[in-house]
Amino acid sequence: MTKLSPIAATLLTLFSSNLLAQEAQPTTDTNEQLLDEVATVGYMHKGVARSLEIQKNASSIVNVISADGIGKLPDRNAAEAVQRMPGVSIERDQGEGRFVAVRGLPSQWNSTTLNGSRLPTAEEETTSRAVAFDFFPSDMIESVEVAKAIRPDMEGDAIGGSVNFITRRAPDEQTLSVNLGIGGAEMAEGGSTSFNVLYGDRSDNGKFGYLVNATMWERDWATDNYEPRRDGLGVHRLELRDYVGTRTTYGVNGAAEYLLDEGLIYAKALFGSLHDEETHYKHRVRYNKNRVELQHIYNELITEMSGFQFGGEHDLSASTSVDWSLATYTNKFFYGDIPNSDDGAYYVVKFKQSVEFDGDVGMVDGVNLGDGLIYNTIDGGTDPALGIGMHLPDGWQMDPSQSVLADVELYDIDLKEKDKIVAELNVIHRLGTELELKAGLKYRDKERNAMFFDKFFGWNKTQYGPTPTLQQIADDLGVSLIDQPGRKDFLNNFDIDYQSYFSTVLPVNALKGWWDDNKHKLELLEGDSEIPELGGGLSRNFDLEESHMSVYGMATYTPSDNWTVLGGLRLTQTDTQVNGHVKVSDANGTRVEPAEGKKDYLSVLPSLHVTYSPDENTNYRLALTRTFARPDFGQLSPGATYLEIENELSSGNPELAPTYSNNLDLMYEYYFGDTGIVSLGYFYKQIIDPVFNQSYQGTYRGQTVTVTSPLNGDEASLHGFELAYNTKLSMLGNWADSVGFSANATFMDSDMDIPGREDKVSISRQADTLYNIALYYDDGTFAARVAVNHKGAYIENHGASADYDTYYGKYTSVDATASYQLTDKALIYVELNNLSDEPLQYYTGSEARPNQIEYYGVKGQIGIRYDFF
Repeated sequence: MTKLSPIAATLLTLFSSNLLAQEAQPTTDTNEQLLDEVATVGYMHKGVARSLEIQKNASSIVNVISADGIGKLPDRNAAEAVQRMPGVSIERDQGEGRFVAVRGLPSQWNSTTLNGSRLPTAEEETTSRAVAFDFFPSDMIESVEVAKAIRPDMEGDAIGGSVNFITRRAPDEQTLSVNLGIGGAEMAEGGSTSFNVLYGDRSDNGKFGYLVNATMWERDWATDNYEPRRDGLGVHRLELRDYVGTRTTYGVNGAAEYLLDEGLIYAKALFGSLHDEETHYKHRVRYNKNRVELQHIYNELITEMSGFQFGGEHDLSASTSVDWSLATYTNKFFYGDIPNSDDGAYYVVKFKQSVEFDGDVGMVDGVNLGDGLIYNTIDGGTDPALGIGMHLPDGWQMDPSQSVLADVELYDIDLKEKDKIVAELNVIHRLGTELELKAGLKYRDKERNAMFFDKFFGWNKTQYGPTPTLQQIADDLGVSLIDQPGRKDFLNNFDIDYQSYFSTVLPVNALKGWWDDNKHKLELLEGDSEIPELGGGLSRNFDLEESHMSVYGMATYTPSDNWTVLGGLRLTQTDTQVNGHVKVSDANGTRVEPAEGKKDYLSVLPSLHVTYSPDENTNYRLALTRTFARPDFGQLSPGATYLEIENELSSGNPELAPTYSNNLDLMYEYYFGDTGIVSLGYFYKQIIDPVFNQSYQGTYRGQTVTVTSPLNGDEASLHGFELAYNTKLSMLGNWADSVGFSANATFMDSDMDIPGREDKVSISRQADTLYNIALYYDDGTFAARVAVNHKGAYIENHGASADYDTYYGKYTSVDATASYQLTDKALIYVELNNLSDEPLQYYTGSEARPNQIEYYGVKGQIGIRYDFF
């Protein structure tokens, strides 16, 4: 349910319109409904008109948004910049956009590229090929192109579509623009600050041009998290997580070009990073172990990406041109210097207190099963979905003097993926005015190194006496126990006052020094740890080498003003080698041995695009294409990894085959006025060898865990409809000439067969509904927008039956933006996000069986942009 918080409702009344257009300045063929996007401030109608003109004349189905649509609101990252385009959605983390998906399909089934090349990935947990863009500032983006039907000259691993982020190039004239913003988040105690500066110039003769763009965005954030952890349908522990932190995004983009007599050469360099310092207090109610736990978690997560591209564009003759480029990109993830530079990791200090729970534990339909689980009312249990009880005596509170040190955990990930060389060559030859031929090749040499361990340490009682309590550690440190940040407001929309059960906590800064002073008193708990040398965490420790070699040829035939036919073929050879380890148990004992996995395959990818335009305002489009998706990196790794945090055992499968899709796209477009469009599209995908994660309950180290492993499923299919509408409201009178309305919606359905299930299931991570509705106002001086964005629920992992499928819940957000042009050079703006205070949700089978609910609150920013010249 979407409802406005009191603060959000008050703020929303300030913005009764919507701003949404963009000045599209695409660098490639662009088409499809560019329906207003991203919060562009000012000149909305002009931007929509330009974009629609581009899409109307394009030869394939593409959407575009430009720098004006992205860069004027600095608290956006690159992922959030595309979320309101038709058929495009994002996945979020801590309330910020992270992954981009097209037509509701898994983000790793889409090609997310930078300047036409897929980027290396280094996301903390997924081990997938999906690129996380929460680290990439939107200010560095010149334009975004979304292709839903892939041409032969595009990378073919894009079942859903291709999202291409294009960085800024040198301007035509001297440019200096500065953008400053401040803001805050409803649930965070601090605020946010953003800064962006862009400077570019061109030589007197116009041949040499350059640009430097630097940006910084620092923001405090906080979330309240409610996580029932399940053993089957029952809850074996309830986790109440309180997060606070500071995220800082940095970005630098440089570009230079030199115009030749017949072409140009250019260079681009970029750097983007995200530093996320996180404090996390986790209270765990362990129904099956008769104890309550308090975890102090302190860490810094760092993602860094850098890249360099050098290339040229040359006219060899009046009819022949060549373009080429050489590039290299590196993406890495690692933890910062917490608790110190030598042991930097996800740092957790845990305390536990024994308790006795009431008789409702294990109760189903009036019968106590004796399994130590809590069941929700949907399963005949005693507890509602939003209010699973503590099942402790009234007035009980965790006691620091009775809470002993359970263990200390260092959870470390170090990922580095590098595209050592990306080389591309394209040749275009025109035969008269009707026929254009294009051919080219692309080569990528990739490596990925993944290191992981999860170490647990316990107090050495033999040498250092009894295990200390929480109170004793505070006394030893000479600090007072405190209330965790935001404690009094924790999950204050629930009927249960959870925070009244909480213990006071240690200040996390004190815990850093405690580790340095006491780590010699701790001993490694080998049985609990996941260490490669001991046979643990093997699926997360591997080295991968992979090469992609593609060649293509295509032709564009335009026999008249009414017809355009584009067809061709792309061949892509993929060679993958994964080196890891497996745990072997035989008559000689248990040991860890090297393991190697190889997979080589040739992908044959034909495509045909036909556009019929009976008049200048109407297009009928047909596209027949074949695309594919490579298995995720982690899915190819031999070995298995157990995560205590998730109580999950994950294994890889080096024999996975790539997934292929035969695609049909139909599109009708009708343009009216200068910013009007009505479009209706249908798409169908026949998907071969889809990869799905099968999950089931198994046993590991004597306890019940969730086991997940990737498998190729049987053939699957996806089909859907896409609608879009954009118009001025001039029909209401002259007063409405500055008012516009836009809406787009995508409705999808899929089915696939998986082993062990008699029923048809949806494709993993495929949402069934996406829609956007926006109302905007733009008179050239004042602009405003109110927008609604919705993404439907989808299955994340398939279980043994529908009741055991785990879902990512539906998400509906309301945002508002406004700007005012003070002078020709100065503009002020305001942005408000998540006015509906929409939570993130995961659940098993039904929303009445939640796995996670996370609240972010409303956040906003005000700022000023000044264009010096």
